[in-house]
Amino acid sequence: MATATRAGTHRYGGAKARVRPSLELEAFSAFPYGLLVLERDGRVVCRNAQATRLIEAMGLPEAGLSCCTLLGCRAPDTVLADACLTELAIAREAALPEIRVDIELPTGPSAMWVTAARTGGAGSRVVMQLRPGLAGDRRRRTSPHWMSGPRLRIRTLGRTVVESAEGPIGGAWLDQRTGQLLKYLVAERQRAVAIDQIGESIWPGADYQVGASVRYYIHALRRKLEPQRGAREPSAFIAARAGTYRLDLDHVDVDADEFEAHVNAGLAIAQSDPQTAAEEIERGLALYRGDFLADLPYAEWAMPERHRLHDLACIGLRHLADIREERRVLDGAARALERLATLQPFDEDIHRRLMELDIMQGRRSDAVRRYAALRRRIRQTFGHEPDFTPADLARGRV
Repeated sequence: MATATRAGTHRYGGAKARVRPSLELEAFSAFPYGLLVLERDGRVVCRNAQATRLIEAMGLPEAGLSCCTLLGCRAPDTVLADACLTELAIAREAALPEIRVDIELPTGPSAMWVTAARTGGAGSRVVMQLRPGLAGDRRRRTSPHWMSGPRLRIRTLGRTVVESAEGPIGGAWLDQRTGQLLKYLVAERQRAVAIDQIGESIWPGADYQVGASVRYYIHALRRKLEPQRGAREPSAFIAARAGTYRLDLDHVDVDADEFEAHVNAGLAIAQSDPQTAAEEIERGLALYRGDFLADLPYAEWAMPERHRLHDLACIGLRHLADIREERRVLDGAARALERLATLQPFDEDIHRRLMELDIMQGRRSDAVRRYAALRRRIRQTFGHEPDFTPADLARGRV
């Protein structure tokens, strides 16, 4: 492999001037950071002295060295999990933004800051710069959207979690006014909401300056979600128009929408293809980790969406239990009904079905304990007995 000797020469002072070593070669060799030249397939064909030192420190062999062996392209749970850096540079006209790549070595975690750009005729090669970094350094972050464009994922089923491509964007702000504003926009994500309506909903009884407060917290929220956004650059996540705000769902993924899509897809084919329907419903229910915005249990504006999604989860679980029971997958049916009983603790029909499944599988003691717990709960809450007794339970289903 060449180290820096493949660079050519330039002529200075006209055709008759003598030829001298290229200034580009001199700069390439002496550059204080590592420089590599790579073919389109990611093979390293040229490097400077600093790059050699970095590679030797990592204990990598010279033979067959490539972008992917050096940086761990497409390694799961890394900033390059979905791509090869050389391929990205070839496909992009401008240079890639500098990113930090964390690398696992036998001696422990390491990191490098890397940028790359295509070079040569028609982008036939890539030049890459490497400089040492500190693995896991949170003082400097790779832009979360450097590769795929702005993207945000918000988990709302259970406790709220906000994630970028690099990881969670958490902190105390999620439980403060800035976080409340984000959660409200998530609850109203299908429409644009007027500034006054936002203020009245989140902070009822606020004074006439509530509009100014909303604008202030919108600004604070954008700073949290897009810390590198320029002062006059439009927000990728919160669109503003004619005195209204809304989440830009082209760039924001909400787990509640994914949950709803899977469950509805399963319900639509429950009669024609029950097995596929059950698989779709289970994919959706795996996302249902709790009630919508469970960390705001008393927010009235969240309740309609919370009840709607709760009901959909219950419908999905009922259908899943029906499909599993009909196909004689009794353990699967019982699991679905157990979860449904947690969501609807006073629904006697659900508990009765669970007891019948216990009896069908020879677990009569479990059925009796389940009935005793239900009876106690019904009496303490409503002051009456359940509508059935253990003697009423079916002895099995054919």
